[in-house]
Amino acid sequence: MTAPQTIVAATDFSGNANRAVRQAAYLAKSWNARLIVVHVFNDSAWASLRAVYSMQAWTSQEPLKTAELRLERLCREIGEEFGIQVESEMLRGRASQQIGELVAARRAGMLVVGEHGENWVSDVVLGGTALKVLETTSIPVLLVRRSEPGTYSDIVIATDFSAAAERGARLALERFPAANSAMVHAWLVPLEASLRMGGAQEPDIERCREREFAQAGAGLEAFAQSCRAGAAAGSPELLALHGSPAAVVFGQVRARGADLIVIGKHGGTALDERLLGSVTQNILYHSECDVLLGA
Repeated sequence: MTAPQTIVAATDFSGNANRAVRQAAYLAKSWNARLIVVHVFNDSAWASLRAVYSMQAWTSQEPLKTAELRLERLCREIGEEFGIQVESEMLRGRASQQIGELVAARRAGMLVVGEHGENWVSDVVLGGTALKVLETTSIPVLLVRRSEPGTYSDIVIATDFSAAAERGARLALERFPAANSAMVHAWLVPLEASLRMGGAQEPDIERCREREFAQAGAGLEAFAQSCRAGAAAGSPELLALHGSPAAVVFGQVRARGADLIVIGKHGGTALDERLLGSVTQNILYHSECDVLLGA
């Protein structure tokens, strides 16, 4: 897997979104990639505001023109700070649709977003349409929470052994080779409570746990071998841990002081996909560090 040749960073000009833009700029410079900063102007939202407030009393300039000038200024400042060329894209419409079309048209290798923006970022990442961009975009998505740009020193790679998880892991290992990393797989005995209700005794449950642990360990070894194949990456620590996926991942983040979680967007079967979707949303909502979603 090669480094992304084009990185798209989205902003609504909020502080969190612009911190994500700075992290995208840091990565673009490190990887010698093109950086495109995009803002989506929502005409419908402004029409609604005009219907409620007297916008003319606040500014003599049209909001669209104001947004264009802010985007140009942001790109100029980011370019000067990081010593790179920054391209701007001003789009109009629904953010989820426009961003998806942009990354496809420009063949971007990564999308970088912030959290809790003033409009589209909160809607796309954490709002009612939760994960629309993340679900439809076929490239890795980096959700930035860190306050200052920089490399990642400790990475927790959560895996369900899916192809998406492998692509995310490969990207993280190859792009941040100096980081300490751990590949983590959470395992449970399926329907353990039901087994107990059905009369299973502790020795029976323990045998089930031993079997699940052995399968998890073997799967993790195979996954790690596949991720390392052909890559000049180090050997991550392999951890098959008992517990629910999100709890296991957050436990490792706290224990290690990790600054990046890597997780795939989709599982294999329909059931896996529903479960992983829930885990992914949990991690996106509650992680205190950056999150990289493998496509």
